[in-house]
Amino acid sequence: MFQPELPIIDLRSASEYQAGHWVGSTHLSWPQLQFSLNQLPAAPACLQLTGSDSQLNQASEFLETKGYQVVQTINSQALQTLMEKIPSLVHFGQESKILWKATPLLTEFIQQQPTTEMHVLDMGCGGGRDAIFLAMQGHHVTAIDNKKQVIQRAESFAENYQLQIDWRCCDLNHPNCLPEQSFDLIVTVRYLNRTLFDWIKKHLKPGGFVLFQTFVEGVEKFDSPKNPNFILKKGELAQTFSEFEKIVDRIELLSDRRPVASFIARRP
Repeated sequence: MFQPELPIIDLRSASEYQAGHWVGSTHLSWPQLQFSLNQLPAAPACLQLTGSDSQLNQASEFLETKGYQVVQTINSQALQTLMEKIPSLVHFGQESKILWKATPLLTEFIQQQPTTEMHVLDMGCGGGRDAIFLAMQGHHVTAIDNKKQVIQRAESFAENYQLQIDWRCCDLNHPNCLPEQSFDLIVTVRYLNRTLFDWIKKHLKPGGFVLFQTFVEGVEKFDSPKNPNFILKKGELAQTFSEFEKIVDRIELLSDRRPVASFIARRP
């Protein structure tokens, strides 16, 4: 039996999954799983897998190299037997449990805002979780990252939800990369580029918000990051955006204990 409190990843094909799967499963077929880590909870989460013996072996090895713990595997034949024994726990169709989450600071902020549509810029968007979360709330999102492979995976991720996001693959240090428009919200998570601070100020609409969550001094004792260019000083954002109305200004710890500065401010 599956442990209901832990994620269940179904590695089978889409047609097999839709023909019957265990309640609460998430469909990430193998080998597509290799390009879908942005759809999983953060490592070192415990996962359960189901699929063919070959799929289970390959996926287990891959996930463990990425820091995940595979605590149970059930092959396709055993799954079929289980579904025949307990048909009340079998679902049909494309329904797939969402395992990923946006940055909690961003979720907290958006839940407190009116439902008015915003134009949002996600700088250094990475795998696209925050951009996709924002688009799911009905906002117009431009998301930028300089890694082509990362953007391609984010695009594929967004297609699962039929979302329209303006994905851009370019270097934020290049002037032609930056949009000309102004935004209601500019988001920067786990990315720091101090040369963009003035651009951010100029391209926020009056009453618009800036949201940062990135590494702060004290993180040097961990493996990454070490480069001071990627590490904020305590109080640096409050000083840089001193003319803005501060809404959140605190130090938080990630699950791996690394400290980050969480900062939200509103342009007058």
